[in-house]
Amino acid sequence: MKKVLLSIALAIFSTCIFAQTTSLPFKAGEKIEVTLNYKWGIKADIATLSFNLQQASNNGTPCFHILLNAQTNKFFDSFFKVRDIYESKFETDMDPVYFMRNVSEGGFTARNEYTWSADKKTLYAKVEKSTMDRPVDTVFRNSETIRDIINLIYSIRTSDFKALKAGKPTSMLVAMDRNLTRVTYSYLRSETKQVELGTFNTICIAMTLKNLTKVNAADESKLTIPTGSDSKNTIYIWLTDDENRVPVYLSIPISVGKLEIRTTGLDNLKYPLSSKVK
Repeated sequence: MKKVLLSIALAIFSTCIFAQTTSLPFKAGEKIEVTLNYKWGIKADIATLSFNLQQASNNGTPCFHILLNAQTNKFFDSFFKVRDIYESKFETDMDPVYFMRNVSEGGFTARNEYTWSADKKTLYAKVEKSTMDRPVDTVFRNSETIRDIINLIYSIRTSDFKALKAGKPTSMLVAMDRNLTRVTYSYLRSETKQVELGTFNTICIAMTLKNLTKVNAADESKLTIPTGSDSKNTIYIWLTDDENRVPVYLSIPISVGKLEIRTTGLDNLKYPLSSKVK
């Protein structure tokens, strides 16, 4: 559970050359600070993360870039020390181009490095783990674009919320290590949500996860989606009901206890925060 705790959290929160991004709910320079809270008997903040969205380029093509450092607060270091680094690049049409995950959580270490083909239908993954004898290269081929965990967060914000409210769920494929997960989310309700930053009109969505069958070493590109779903994998996300679609609160059930993520700082949003009631 702890090995993926920050990954889930991460799981799950421009300028003139970005002229084509006018329809996006964010811009380069946006900063979102979030605090992770672990609840099991007691309730305590364990880490604070900052999502700083910057402009960059990929072979001359405008894109967004995020470099994220995640580490537990000093008090929790004595129980379970986490030092994680995440990096993601994605184009202004939300297509991913690069992802890196370098984690050190307790005694476990892992590194993922992903690059995509020009048509985004092939993902090349290099995976190293302390539990593996050697690094392993994996190739995923799929007609649907496979996303990384950070790209997923921002892609959700670009969703067609009118369609979601009309009852049409959306799904995406997300890679982690050498496996893929089917992420499906749907509109649950609109409600007023109180968080540290104030009270907001929000849209609550429910997200379910289905792990795909692990890739076979003999055929890395064959993917099988299992039947059924696991309610324990349902994540609830509250986003501001305005043009920014900022996630202000997440509730994530885990095997022991519950992980809560709340937004504690916002800066340089693209649109006025009109969803804030008080």
